[in-house]
Amino acid sequence: MTISAQGRARTLLDAALPAPGEPRLLALSWLIKTVGSGLYLTTSTLFFTRVVGLPVHQVASGLTVAGVAALAGAVPLGKLADRFGPRRTYTGLLGVQFATMAALALARTFPVFLTLILVFLLAEQGSTAARGALVATVGEGVERVRLRAYLRVVTNVGVTIGAAASALVIQADTAAGYVALLWCTALTYPGAAVPLRWLRARETRPAEKAPRTGSGWQVLRDRRYAAVTLICGVLSLQAQVLSFAVPLWVLQHTEAPPALVSGIVAVNTVMVICLQIRFSRGAEDNRRAARMCRDSGIALFAACALVAFTGGMGGWPATVLLLLFAAALTFGELWLSAGSFGLSFSLAPEGMHGQYQGFFSLGRGAATAVAPALIAVLCLGDRPREGWLVLGALFAAAGAAAPLALRVPAPSLPTATVDGTRATR
Repeated sequence: MTISAQGRARTLLDAALPAPGEPRLLALSWLIKTVGSGLYLTTSTLFFTRVVGLPVHQVASGLTVAGVAALAGAVPLGKLADRFGPRRTYTGLLGVQFATMAALALARTFPVFLTLILVFLLAEQGSTAARGALVATVGEGVERVRLRAYLRVVTNVGVTIGAAASALVIQADTAAGYVALLWCTALTYPGAAVPLRWLRARETRPAEKAPRTGSGWQVLRDRRYAAVTLICGVLSLQAQVLSFAVPLWVLQHTEAPPALVSGIVAVNTVMVICLQIRFSRGAEDNRRAARMCRDSGIALFAACALVAFTGGMGGWPATVLLLLFAAALTFGELWLSAGSFGLSFSLAPEGMHGQYQGFFSLGRGAATAVAPALIAVLCLGDRPREGWLVLGALFAAAGAAAPLALRVPAPSLPTATVDGTRATR
């Protein structure tokens, strides 16, 4: 290879990767963790039912109860990241996830399963907040949004690798295989902590070292941030449309080939990997990020309108419409991810990204909790066409509200004056 060819190859590689140094270390850490997520997501239910021996309804109810209860830890654990630094907090929570995942491999009763999965999901909520604060440390403005977009791409790559690696274990369908895979999943958490050792020691201006900007629970008084969290939470229902509604809809309500379910997921994954970084450009500007959320609502409405008319449709017409639905749904996801990246960072005061990111995660967490019941009633019930259109209208309304949310006044933040008294700004 000539020197010029090597230079071009290096330029292309640099364009496809985060910036050298801390961003790449964080991306590597996240890749290792999401490979574990891919292993866990594809085999956990099989492990709990076939190895632990729990009935499906117990697994479902346990995951639901633990998931809802874990939401309560989002803001307090995020506040720990502000107090002790996001790198230290994130590393500690990865250790908790390793311990609980390893212990789950030995669980054989429902109470043990429920206790461990609750601790695991609490740590997951906290690690989400701490990771967001860590991103805020590594970059500022456009760098934060760009890095968050890279991590979104890495998520899809990592989960795909993990899911593919688990295929042989699922095919063998043995207890030993499932236990071994759970142990491998557990090891990805300390593996993800290793690259964090080379991040610089500065710990993103913990709240007590940053200029004092209000009470310790500032986010609970921020109506503008709460509005944006609610809007993005509603729009994030699209993730459950893909994972929960699509398989049941294709198999039970259309004449499209069952393999199309995998095709829709593949379209989504490839589009996110190829387009997320491009779609995130400019999201550091609040108004542009809000317009991205608005465009997300429009795209998701179009997706719901497309799928609404595939019920009972013949195989080929249904296949074409469902592939168009996959593209529209993914465009909505891309705009939502970009807009939410920008707003969740730029509307949070410096030194409080942990608690703000923890609060922001409540929107998606609540949507994940209510989505199966909501989608089942609207889209998989007796009047599915009307239900899909109602869901689409909900997406469109939420998106339209995003630019309006920026008009909500931000709370006044007290700051220290020269003589040590407090003033507001």
